[in-house]
Amino acid sequence: MSRLDGFKVFTRNDGGKIFISVTNYGVAFSKASVEKLNYPEYVHVLFDDFGNMAISPCERDNEARTFVRNRNNIRAGFVRWNDKKLINYMIKVGGLSIGPKGIRVQGEYFPDENIVIYNLKDYAQINQNEED
Repeated sequence: MSRLDGFKVFTRNDGGKIFISVTNYGVAFSKASVEKLNYPEYVHVLFDDFGNMAISPCERDNEARTFVRNRNNIRAGFVRWNDKKLINYMIKVGGLSIGPKGIRVQGEYFPDENIVIYNLKDYAQINQNEED
């Protein structure tokens, strides 16, 4: 009999939570957001009239934004954009109120179109002790 009988390995089978963190200085995408899209080098950022923001992998073009520069890099799952114009537009479209620690906006992955959509009108303030 082993001391580990009855124990189960903890795994994150869901791939983690899909979200963005928005502060007055930048937008950071969760590792799960990047993984679900399969580490694309470029994405389009799209908005609709209902306060949603979509991220869609694309080829390099005039509207494309760099997303993952090198998927083999140890930090490939981390994407942060320091773009005040984008943040201001997100505030306008989503009616965001960014507190001192920022906000978190949950996203949803749609595998049939390989896109992630974030509802900017449904956000939560980030607390100082928040972990994830």
